[in-house]
Amino acid sequence: MNIHGGYYGDNNVVDYSVNINPLGLSSHIRQAIIDSIDEIDKYPEIKGTTTRNAIAEYLHIDYNKIIMGNGASELIYLYARAIKPKKVLIIEPTFNEYRRAFELVGSDIYDYMLDSNNDFIFNVDEFATMINKVNPDVVVLCNPNNPTGKLIDEKELLDIIEIIRNNNSFLFIDESFIEFSDRESIIYKSDYDNILSLRSMTKYYAIPGIRIGYAVSNNKVINKMEEYKEPWTMNTFALNIVPKIIQDIEFHHKISKWITTERDYMYSQLSKINNITVYKSYTNFFLCKLKYFSGNMLNLQLLEKNMYIRVCENFQSLDDRFIRIAIKKHEDNEKLINVLKNIID
Repeated sequence: MNIHGGYYGDNNVVDYSVNINPLGLSSHIRQAIIDSIDEIDKYPEIKGTTTRNAIAEYLHIDYNKIIMGNGASELIYLYARAIKPKKVLIIEPTFNEYRRAFELVGSDIYDYMLDSNNDFIFNVDEFATMINKVNPDVVVLCNPNNPTGKLIDEKELLDIIEIIRNNNSFLFIDESFIEFSDRESIIYKSDYDNILSLRSMTKYYAIPGIRIGYAVSNNKVINKMEEYKEPWTMNTFALNIVPKIIQDIEFHHKISKWITTERDYMYSQLSKINNITVYKSYTNFFLCKLKYFSGNMLNLQLLEKNMYIRVCENFQSLDDRFIRIAIKKHEDNEKLINVLKNIID
């Protein structure tokens, strides 16, 4: 099993390794869960039909292009099992469950590695050369990316999609953090003939304990995934809350205001600390690089202050000098900045 953030369960510790919206559940989610109590003596819909219809209406797309999952993670592994690509090109460093999912089905894994010394900038020409050399069946891209927080802009992304299409390859794009950026999903910009867009509801809606995610692709891919999908992987609570929350405009405005304000604050303050490099982010977290000591050493000192951050040593091309810091509520962010200044500066 891969290592992830969110393992520090002490309620007294502010866990900055968890990149979940810290403002918590909306009132609509809480009420929808309460209202669902009397339905747990019934089986949930096997394919989540009602929820799929709600998402299709919300996104203005065909219901048949959507598949529901027990979190985005289930859909990563489901896609790998259903498609079984021979060659997979992963744009790294990124979420390590992609690699594990495709390795389990015997895929040959290739990496297009973005350089931290070059601000993890994506070079389209280099990528085109790599595509021609490897000739992958599937390209995996996380956008915005975890853990770098980088976002490929729309024009460049459309160029990448065209390169992949011309090579008769398929793009598996994880957009689990797209709501935290100011950009729209690729599903509004392109057709789905060679794309699957993966979406998680965990981070944005602060519901990691209720696993729910979905993917959008062409009918052929969705039908193939449905063939391999186990029945009843989604529970009643998860299915019932989605139609209520996706239309919650007040909640969206609240999160948008929080992330815009706090992301600017955190980037400004982290950038002022000596001996640490901060990479600009379009998500709800920042990747940083320590100059003189490891993230594990830093965590030992942070724990004395009831704080904890994500050390990124298990990401491809990163080591224990790289840390990921989630954006929390303003008072927590202020405390962390002050502690980091005292330890690192």
